[in-house]
Formats: sequence, structure tokens, C-alpha cells
Amino acid sequence: MRVTRRFWLAVTAAGSLLVGGGVLDAPLLVVGAVGLTGWLLAMQFAFVRGVSQLRDDLTVTQSLDRARVQTGAETTYTLEASVDAAGDHLPLSVETEIPLVAQMEAGPDSAVTLGTSMQSSSVTLPLTWETVGEYTIPGATATVSDGTGLFTQSFATAPGPEVLVEAPSVGPIHVGQGGKQLLRGVGEHDARGRTGGLSAEEIRKYVPGDALKYVDWKATARLDEAHVRNYEAEGNRSVVLVFDHRQTLGDGAPGNTKLEHLKSVAAAFQQRAETTRDPLGYVTIGDAGVTETRVPVARTEAYRSCQHRINDLDANAETPATAPATAAATGRVTGAVNPAADTQSPMETVLLAYRDATGSKRHLPNQPLYNGLQTAPHEIRSADLLVICTDDSSPSELRNTVGQARRNATEVVVFITPSVAFDTDRLTDLDTAYERYRTFDQFRRELNEIDSVTAYEVGPLDQISTILSAGPANTNQRGYA
Repeated sequence: MRVTRRFWLAVTAAGSLLVGGGVLDAPLLVVGAVGLTGWLLAMQFAFVRGVSQLRDDLTVTQSLDRARVQTGAETTYTLEASVDAAGDHLPLSVETEIPLVAQMEAGPDSAVTLGTSMQSSSVTLPLTWETVGEYTIPGATATVSDGTGLFTQSFATAPGPEVLVEAPSVGPIHVGQGGKQLLRGVGEHDARGRTGGLSAEEIRKYVPGDALKYVDWKATARLDEAHVRNYEAEGNRSVVLVFDHRQTLGDGAPGNTKLEHLKSVAAAFQQRAETTRDPLGYVTIGDAGVTETRVPVARTEAYRSCQHRINDLDANAETPATAPATAAATGRVTGAVNPAADTQSPMETVLLAYRDATGSKRHLPNQPLYNGLQTAPHEIRSADLLVICTDDSSPSELRNTVGQARRNATEVVVFITPSVAFDTDRLTDLDTAYERYRTFDQFRRELNEIDSVTAYEVGPLDQISTILSAGPANTNQRGYA
């Protein structure tokens, strides 16, 4: 309970009467001081009892018209207060606290007031949500006052409803291979596999493409031949999202860019990891290099961090989290091999693979995706599942990145947005667009043929269908892959 300024004025008046009665020897003034003091005590007792009764009779309800909403969309919020009591009650007001991520137009009052004879009152407000995440409307604050304005008391009510704010969704998305729509949901995994569990299943000979972390060095030394150990999974696996948000990912119509399509795919993995409690991490890469990194952990804050980070990304050059290396390449193989070129001969590919297998580290100019993954923490590079989300603007860089990822991670999944599907100005020439798509799909197939690597195309469904319609009339487009 809090007393008001009027209460202290009454106390001052009672004290003045008491002092005046003693100085002037006026008994009536003393009687007046005693009477005023008794009245204040009686009012205080009545107020405390009235507040206690009102708390039992008061019902405060907060509601939203939707439990899920996209950023920028408007929802209707309603605050209602009612008193289930016969006769008059103490006057009160109920005020809500709007979350900071919700915007409310200036003007509407977010409080309801109940006079002594009012049984219920409500207010409806439009709210616009600006930030992705899960939020709970805080409990409203009820403030009770007595009729004379001597006392007030405030207390909080129960929390309001929860709301899930999601990023705006793009149109129908095509996720598949060679024009064939992916039927199985992305982000799923089996309970068994080579995921570094505790129970060893078998030792077998090493084959090219096996991750070095599974080499059984004791068995290799004993048998004089490289062997790896397979494991029985513990039921979960570490998942890392490698998300490319360079300027080329901004291609496409507003709200339907390459970046927005890849965000939808990444969101599926984030939600799946949270559902199965898989450790989740991420590394985001812009034009200037790595912009943010988080090693995989199975904690709620990690899932929320990944969700917020992915949805907040823009296709631009953010300030890198760590300065990229500036030293020249230091690999042992030099001369004719040019890893920055968009085309590599089979011999160059073999030589580059050999150089990486020997453990050399190199910084490749103009390849921030490759360099970013190379400098990432060991927990990221050696994840059980490494998910790369990017486009096809630099095939050689993506080829190098996938090769590096495969040498460290157990499984690699690549989602690529074909530039031709987002180049709306050139779709008028469908024959040219179809040839560009065939070139892209050939590259995607090359990645897909790498052991433990799966490569998918991601793009607008209508654009992909339009491009494939320009193919040979007898081509079964859904069996193109």
C-alpha cells in the first residue's frame, strides 16, 4: 500500500491540531486531532480490506487474435477487466505493458478504468510486431485507489498470451534435384549412422572420402594399412549451418531473393535440431569474411540465437567478426594450379585435394566462403552434419568449400540457389535460360557425386517450372535428375 500526498496533508493537519491544542490549552483542538487520526486509521483499514476483496473478485484477460504472426503484420490485442462482486467496489485501473518488439500507434490508451459501480471494461489495440522470436505479453498492472484519494495499491496479474513472430515467408519453394521436387523433409536424420557415438560397431579399411577423424590409428599401425572405425549413434548429431549472405544472395524480386529462399531452408534445420535436441551451431559469411560464429550446443539459447541470426541477415558486406587472413597461399603445390579459377582440370582438382590432405592451410583470394570455413573453430568444421547455404555465383569456390567440408565433417548437405531462377529479366529467352539451368545442374550433380555429399537446388517453384518447360518436349522433367 502507498499513501498519497493527500494522506500526508491530513496527517500534518492532525499534528497541527494536536500541537495547537497543547499550546493554546484548547481541548477541542486536541479532540479534533484525535478524531482526524482515528478517521485516517479507519479509512486505511477499510482500504486494505477492500483491496483484499477486490483481488479475489477481479478478473483480467489479455488476448491476441493470432498466436503466430509474421514481422510487419498487425494483430489485435484486447485487454478486459471485470469485477465479480455485488454492489460498489473500490475504483481501479488496469494497464498493460506492451513488449518492446511490438509497435502501437500513438493515441490509443492501453489501460482500462473501472469506477465504483462498473462491473467490466475493455480496450482493443492494434499491434505490429517487428522482431522474429517467441514472446509473452507481460502481466497487466492493476492500481486500486480509495474514494478519498488517500491510498493506492498496485499488484500484477497473470502473464498474457504467447505469440510466435516469424519472418515473412516467400512464395512456393522448390527444393530438389534436377527439377524433381524433394519429397522427404529437409533436416531429418536417422537414429543410426557414423555420428561419433560411444559404441563402436566395426573396423574397416579406409576408402577415399572417409573423414580423417574416424581413422583408427592403433588399428592402422597394427595392420599396416589405413582403417576407420564405424560407430553406433547416440541418437543425436551436431548440426552446423554455413550461411552465405554476400551481395549476390540479394538477387531476385523483393521478398523473394536467393537469401529469403535459403532462410526458409535453414529455418527447417533449426526447427528440426531444436525438436530432436541436436547440438546446433552456425557460421555466417559476408563479402568481407566471417560475420558471426557459434559452436554447436544443445541449449535453448543456441536455437534462439540461430533463429534470430538467420532471420536478421541481409545480403550485404557486414563487418567481419574476425579479420580475414592476408597472407599469401602457403601450400606446397604451386605453379599452374589456380584454385581461384572458375574451371579446374581433373589434374588440378587432384593436386588441390592432395595438398589439403597433407594438412596445408591456404588463404584463397576472393573466396570468403572457403576461407571462412577454413578458419572456423574445430567444433564447426568437424560437425556431424554441415549444411551449406549459398548460390552458384562462384562454382570453383563452392567446389573448394565442399571439398574442405567433406574432409572434416561426417556428412555435408549443400543448398544452392541457381542464379538463372532469380534472373527474371532473362526468363523471356527460355532457351537460353534452360541451357544455363543445365549448366548449373551439371555442376550440382558433380557435387552430389562426392561421397557423403548431397547437393540440392533451391528456388521459386514457378520459375523453375517455367525454365524446365523450355526443355525437349519428350523430356521427363521430373526425372531429369
